[in-house]
Amino acid sequence: MRPGDPLKTSRPIRSQKTGTLLPREGTFVRAVENLGRKLILVNFGTAGDEYLFPEEILAEPVKA
Repeated sequence: MRPGDPLKTSRPIRSQKTGTLLPREGTFVRAVENLGRKLILVNFGTAGDEYLFPEEILAEPVKA
């Protein structure tokens, strides 16, 4: 994945910051590793940025 790639969540996700449900579609920002776990930073537009686990997202196919 590259920054700017579209993503969809595999299930409804509640924001850790606000407690509201996040949109199902977002944009990949970056991948990081923390304490041996891989986390994906996703931008959800007006809902903000959230870190998700790789199993919580589905990569959208790139349209040529």
